[in-house]
Amino acid sequence: MARPKKAESIRRTSNVMVRFSSIEYELVAGYAKDSGYPISTFVRKQALSEKVTVNYNIVADIGEIQNLTAQAAGIGNNLNQIARYFHGGGLASRGMLEELKKCIAEIRELRQEIVQLGGAYRGNSKTHRK
Repeated sequence: MARPKKAESIRRTSNVMVRFSSIEYELVAGYAKDSGYPISTFVRKQALSEKVTVNYNIVADIGEIQNLTAQAAGIGNNLNQIARYFHGGGLASRGMLEELKKCIAEIRELRQEIVQLGGAYRGNSKTHRK
């Protein structure tokens, strides 16, 4: 069975030929790729003054960040075990509460280090788009 035809008001029947220099084309193609649209759709939306949202996915390939993230995960696992102990009826002592405060402070410090190394999610010379 054939696909149903689009309504006349929806169908695109006119073509526009646009010439770009190689540099201009690479720029437009890059913007289109970043926005997730094909070049023709991107150019059409821009020409019609529609807002085109560009989404960046920043990926950091830094061993330090991976190491800090692993440390944070380990500390998080320890905190989960402690929480399970308390929820199971374990007794809370002052020493235990002090340890918990230290663990939480360490997690906050690690988080700050990860944010600094990752360029605070705004990009960094050590990160790239994927």
